[in-house]
Amino acid sequence: MKALALESFEVAPAMIDVPEPVPGPDEVLVRVQASSVNAYDVAVASGAAKAYLPYRFPAGVGNDLTGIVEAVGEGAEGFSAGQRVFGTMGMKGEIHDGSFAELATPKMGAIVAAPDGLSPPDAGALGVAGTTAMSAVEAVDPRVGTSVLIIGATGGVGTFAIQLAALRGAHVIASVRPGDEEFVTDLGAAETLDYTQDVVATIRARYPDGVDAVIDAVNRDPAEFAKLAELVAEGGRAASVVGGAGEESRIGNATVSNANGNPAHLTRLADLVVGLKLTVAIRQSYPLAEAAQALADFTAKHTLGKLVITMA
Repeated sequence: MKALALESFEVAPAMIDVPEPVPGPDEVLVRVQASSVNAYDVAVASGAAKAYLPYRFPAGVGNDLTGIVEAVGEGAEGFSAGQRVFGTMGMKGEIHDGSFAELATPKMGAIVAAPDGLSPPDAGALGVAGTTAMSAVEAVDPRVGTSVLIIGATGGVGTFAIQLAALRGAHVIASVRPGDEEFVTDLGAAETLDYTQDVVATIRARYPDGVDAVIDAVNRDPAEFAKLAELVAEGGRAASVVGGAGEESRIGNATVSNANGNPAHLTRLADLVVGLKLTVAIRQSYPLAEAAQALADFTAKHTLGKLVITMA
């Protein structure tokens, strides 16, 4: 089958022929309909992910997916051939098979049934970014009228976080590059700030008593995350979706945490999309043959929302 994969660390990933995967224990063989690009995929494609996971070549790229079940591995109960599913590949302990491919074998715990009305492009873009955003919003627990500052608001996680926080009645402050204000206000942001300027100084001027919550989708450096957490008023919360909180549980006035993707959120996200309460902000779609270009664009361009890869 065709898949975007690395044959070694010395060459860039390319669309190559690889053996069709066979589902192992607790895995499901899925004929992929759509996927999407996330920062993790860039780390896999560049070889940077070897810092925390071993590669087995050919090493496939891609984590999000939706598609049709073709076969079920031992122990993968609850799934059957012909069923449409979506989610992510799940944690396998190595980098070998990815979802930028005609077939994939996700772990059963990382996928759920796709409801009627959820399009393949939308389903293929929900897994990583959607569940991470929902985890982050739950971590900061915004209420009606509370203020939530979202750093990285125009990215995949940010676009979902804006909407999920706004659905709770929060006043969302979205960081944007000049010219992108309408993009985030259309998603539910009540206020914007220019991230090319001093964000901390801007928030201190606008909110001298502090904001109620911060969601940071940008800063891996704990010191940079801490600067944002210190903008939070007493009793508020701050969450990083890129590990910026480290081992800390409190910074300044804020309770802090790291928020990660959780497949338990998939069904709820799908219901919100089908119910027209949540929009998947797809910026561009690519055929599978152009998956490498999608990765390149994600890395080099100022990307708003999600870049989707379709197999049809």
